[in-house]
Amino acid sequence: MKTLYPLSRFNKIQLGEFSACFKPAQKSYSRGEIIMRLDEDNKSVGILISGTAHLVTTTFDGTKTIIDYFEPGDIFGKRFSPCTQVDPYLVMAKTKCVVWLVDYEKVITCCEKRCTKHIKLIDSMILTMARRAQLHVEVLGKRSIRGKLLSFFYHVSKARRSRTFVLPLSLSDLADYISADRSAMMREIKKLNEEKIIVSKANKVTILKEINV
Repeated sequence: MKTLYPLSRFNKIQLGEFSACFKPAQKSYSRGEIIMRLDEDNKSVGILISGTAHLVTTTFDGTKTIIDYFEPGDIFGKRFSPCTQVDPYLVMAKTKCVVWLVDYEKVITCCEKRCTKHIKLIDSMILTMARRAQLHVEVLGKRSIRGKLLSFFYHVSKARRSRTFVLPLSLSDLADYISADRSAMMREIKKLNEEKIIVSKANKVTILKEINV
């Protein structure tokens, strides 16, 4: 199976290069505020500098789904997300956020000198978003709630390089991310604890046994 877990984020050096190349506008957002609507009229790319945010959609029956989650160093935008023409996709602030915004055309058009750092940044952005989308598809592709949870735990553990980690999502948000009923998901987490596959308390998880995904 192809390894998906290294979901690289922009580090401080890359952020400095991004700022020098693209001179982004910085904006702040409060919890629950819409940062970006991913529609045809939106030509912006955002990089989360602080806080956490979610890419969400709500279907016609009011069901909310978390498509992706963003932490500092993550990039988002219409051209980097698996959006459809049916349901609206929104990037919403889960906590207070600071975001850098820059026009998409400015990002993909290399500067006159075609500097290496600019090209590497574009490659990094495209590769990272492709990996993130692929990871979510893999998690959702598991037939059971247990399979979805173990797949997600596995990749978070590998990305954090530790068997003990704090989930990047609250438990309610995790249920939305894996498209599962929260009560059913909590029962499965309880079973995983009883079977000593994991030990968890709130959103802190330790993997006790090898997970094959």
